[in-house]
Amino acid sequence: MEASVQKRVKRVTVWGACINVLLAILKAVGGVLFHSQALIADAIDSTGDLITDVIAIVAVRVARRPVDRNHPYGHGRVESLASLIIAGFLLLAAFTIGRSAVITLMHGTIEQVGWPAALIALLSIGTKESLFRWTRDNARKAHSRVLEANAWHHRSDAFSSIAVLIGVTSALLIPGAWFMDAVASLVVTLFILRTAVRIGLEAAHDLVDTEQDPELLGAVEVIALGVPQVVNAHRIRSRRYGPLVYVDLDIEVDGEMSVADGHDVAHDVKERILEKYSYVADAMIHVEPVDSHLDGEGTVRGM
Repeated sequence: MEASVQKRVKRVTVWGACINVLLAILKAVGGVLFHSQALIADAIDSTGDLITDVIAIVAVRVARRPVDRNHPYGHGRVESLASLIIAGFLLLAAFTIGRSAVITLMHGTIEQVGWPAALIALLSIGTKESLFRWTRDNARKAHSRVLEANAWHHRSDAFSSIAVLIGVTSALLIPGAWFMDAVASLVVTLFILRTAVRIGLEAAHDLVDTEQDPELLGAVEVIALGVPQVVNAHRIRSRRYGPLVYVDLDIEVDGEMSVADGHDVAHDVKERILEKYSYVADAMIHVEPVDSHLDGEGTVRGM
């Protein structure tokens, strides 16, 4: 199962990288030949995609390594770290593109943009939107944070190319609107910044153990209560390690139950959770006597 997931992620990322190479070359050549600063900015963004594609491939390979002595929860958080790096590259690309656009707007005019620049931008919009949808669908199937970050980078590129198309056509159709191409570059910058912040925040939330999907926690409670011997389930928590989620919870059973029977009940709850959710790596279950939660949870440092 893990091998097939890794293969899926690698295939999607490699295809994305190949497409980004072609688009980056096409945009760069088109931007130079047809005097479109916005298209050149889009080419820089697509070139940045190549770097993030390589990061994604490496991160997924490392993240799928099995648990070892130094990494008892696995290597999954490498994906979150890689997403932060991708966000950093996006910020750098935004700064480079935005700086160039501001300089152009402050220091004079540029040459007339050619019509083929608009056609290249239109081709980029369709290609990157299709790539976004395909990558996002596969990211959700693989439950891969870094692949989803790459997907949203593709969507950001599609929006960037829309801005380029508007800027180029405005510069072509409106007399004296030479500056619209540079303005489009600034809009591209804003889209890149938005994507960078979104990816960076999600990765940071994973690294500081922000609670995962509330619906998952509610479902875990229902699953636990579905075991006949479980009277109550509470203090359900989760944390993400790359594509996997770890779950902790307390269950209450009859106080007269033997340790062995309590262990069997906890094992039953765990197996039901893991059977229901393929992306849950493990469920740590604490067995308590009935109504023990009424006395509080005891000492929990940091609470």
